[in-house]
Amino acid sequence: MREPRDSGATHLVCDERGVSVTVGYVLTLAIGAVLLSGVAIGVGGVVDSQTDRAVRGDLSVFGQTAAANVESADRLARAAEADRSNATGAANVSVAVDLPTRAAGIPYRITVDNDAVTLRTTDPEATLKIPHAARLNVTESSVRGGPIRIEYDHDGTGTGNLTVVER
Repeated sequence: MREPRDSGATHLVCDERGVSVTVGYVLTLAIGAVLLSGVAIGVGGVVDSQTDRAVRGDLSVFGQTAAANVESADRLARAAEADRSNATGAANVSVAVDLPTRAAGIPYRITVDNDAVTLRTTDPEATLKIPHAARLNVTESSVRGGPIRIEYDHDGTGTGNLTVVER
């Protein structure tokens, strides 16, 4: 036969059968959650670092391309002015440059002035300045990253300027 049961309170205090499984399960979930969050935080820093490097690398390539094309437009405009020296009429030059609209998936802006081509993103915060050697005046302008056109228009009065516009 069975032994008589103790009172309910004493019986529950001494009974540890269900507690060990439940406590082990909760501890396993808690440790797993802590480890997973640690890995997620650690990987997040690596991804941000890689994104920053990729953006800077892309901006460098795009800036070199834009600066080289500003210099090409400058050479073409000076050649057009030299050919036009004895003739009347306007000297016009237009150089189309196909740049991507995003650097590592992030939009950017291009600013051009007399000294340099500057590319800038906001997230991550990155600025890259590439000097150019254009001899003609360059109208200071700021455009969205993407396809641009470098124009030179001289109608015969005053001096002509190179201007960068969006396409």
